[in-house]
Amino acid sequence: MKKGKSILKSFLFLIIGIVLVVGTLTVLFRTRSNDDQETTETKKEPLHIVAIGDSLTEGVGDSANSGGYVSIVDELLEETQNYQEVTTSNYGKSGDRSDQILNRFYEDEMMQEDIKTADMVVLTIGGNDIIQTFKKDFLTIDEQKFIAPEKTYQQNLKSLLTEFKALNPKIEIYVFGIYNPYYVYFPEITEMQTIVDEWNEKTQAIVSETDNAAFLSISSLFNQSSESEGKENQLLDEQTIDATEVVNPYLYEEDLFHPNRAGYRLMGEELFQAIVNN
Repeated sequence: MKKGKSILKSFLFLIIGIVLVVGTLTVLFRTRSNDDQETTETKKEPLHIVAIGDSLTEGVGDSANSGGYVSIVDELLEETQNYQEVTTSNYGKSGDRSDQILNRFYEDEMMQEDIKTADMVVLTIGGNDIIQTFKKDFLTIDEQKFIAPEKTYQQNLKSLLTEFKALNPKIEIYVFGIYNPYYVYFPEITEMQTIVDEWNEKTQAIVSETDNAAFLSISSLFNQSSESEGKENQLLDEQTIDATEVVNPYLYEEDLFHPNRAGYRLMGEELFQAIVNN
């Protein structure tokens, strides 16, 4: 009888011991899980993007009036939930050539301070340099007349990139290329596309010489057309399509020059992919 009670007590102690061990491990596991979760959450850091440039950075043509590609990449990055917070500073100014953007940078202390603390800077530059020269000889394009403006543009771009790195050596730099807004409507003006391609090649070469910098090509994205009947993403065929029936679905219809909301989305998505893949 006593032996039976002893066995029963031993069994009860064993059960109690197992319960205590399991309970302790459960508490420790939950605590560890909570700690891991808190650690993961604390690893999320804020992201600050500075956008500098011309009308494409300002967002001219964006029907939503929300800042063009800047607001779109902001939304896309927020959706990833990889950052504690995404903030943007927009220094876009319509009509600015590369020399004017550079001068604004030298004169704007707020812009300089933003560069010092930003994680990345995005630049749209060069479009107005090339258009200013192009407007002078729209019907008779002389490629030789673009040589001097191109060299000036290249030097201005180099100066900007150097200044960015001097203020913030760790900053990521993204530079958009330019596009030919007349490609769809005037495909016969091949000289214009040749000049745009050359400027983009020179820009890409300069960017590639800068640490932690990337060139974003958008020329081919905007060289698409849509027939009035709704056929999208089909290049112009002069023999079968009347030019009046062709539209570029990514250009602002008021000027057929700046991107519309869809065009800015192309830019925003291109920038987003570059950021997440960096």
